[in-house]
Amino acid sequence: MTQHAPTQATIGRSPLAVVRIPLRSSAARDWQIVHWVARMGAVTVGQLRARFELGRTVAYRRIAACIAAGLLERIDTLRGQPALIRSTRRGFRFTGVGLRIAEIRPELVGHWIACADVALLLEAEFGQGAILSEREIRALETEEQRAVASAVLGERPDGSKILHRADLAVYAQGQVTAIEVELTPKSPQRLEAIVRAWRRTRTVAGVRYYAWPGAVSAGVERAITTTHAGARVEVRALPDCAEA
Repeated sequence: MTQHAPTQATIGRSPLAVVRIPLRSSAARDWQIVHWVARMGAVTVGQLRARFELGRTVAYRRIAACIAAGLLERIDTLRGQPALIRSTRRGFRFTGVGLRIAEIRPELVGHWIACADVALLLEAEFGQGAILSEREIRALETEEQRAVASAVLGERPDGSKILHRADLAVYAQGQVTAIEVELTPKSPQRLEAIVRAWRRTRTVAGVRYYAWPGAVSAGVERAITTTHAGARVEVRALPDCAEA
């Protein structure tokens, strides 16, 4: 299997040393917070608290300071769902993250939250430097003109490839693992096409699905069995949702 290491060329261009922030200052913590939010796209306050091991008061104080400085903004979502925090353009300039502001549509709020939950789980398993968000995957694939964590579903009439991109990716021990986050059932045909494509791709060492228990998880399991992809694709339960 031939794999190339993802580069950090498109993301995180300005480390703390470049922006000259003392490592133990509150500004350094704010840089780390804004940097992670910019990479992930959108997260909840609870997820920020978990990621940086912050008490409730300290977390709200630091987030409020970042919002006041124009680095972060709070996005109110549908009733019953936690608000999301995302980076502003100024936040991207502050951290040097070469991505765009996350577009948050109401129907995708749950997916943003679930992906950040899974990212936290993966960071605990593989380390904080090993995880790529879908936004980072897309940017890397665009810059390097090759698949990093995508499977080929087919071709368009002009010969260009139809890709299915992972929600997250892990780069560890020289190998890429694609991560899929499934909250709602897909049609059997659609899901089998995606799983079959993952089985065939050689740009990743394997694929891990985090699926909602019940019909969603069962559908993924059936697709894996139908496509004989069990050697390369596995299913795990989604983690509990983070506190708002």
